[in-house]
Amino acid sequence: MAKFVYKFEAIKKVKEALEKKAQKEVSEIELEIEMLKNEYNQIDGKEVSSRMSSLKKEVSVAEIKFKKNYELCLNKQKATVMNKIIVLDEKHKNKLNELILKSKEHKIFNTLEDSYHEKFNKEQNQIELKYIDELATQKFIRQSK
Repeated sequence: MAKFVYKFEAIKKVKEALEKKAQKEVSEIELEIEMLKNEYNQIDGKEVSSRMSSLKKEVSVAEIKFKKNYELCLNKQKATVMNKIIVLDEKHKNKLNELILKSKEHKIFNTLEDSYHEKFNKEQNQIELKYIDELATQKFIRQSK
């Protein structure tokens, strides 16, 4: 029996490689988003701890100004990190859609390969049946002589 050779194997391998690359990009973006969320939580924790430490009874004007500026700085950092998270979320959605398309293409090539393989098997079975019929016919002719 002949070996099955899929004529689109090279294309299928390229599609698999592209799908893996898209998966890697999606996971990298997810990791980056997690890091930014951790950074946001750290900044938020600093803000809470600075508020807790400012509960003294006697506070000077300079300390109040310093703490107010510090809180403004922390708020700006939080806003910057949140903007980065929003941008990365949008990028993540785009890459996820791209990954879905790549997965669909890969599945299409798999189903195409399956259909070609079934067709190949049917042809091989027909060839085998013809060969077996020929052998049976020859054997019958030899026995009848």
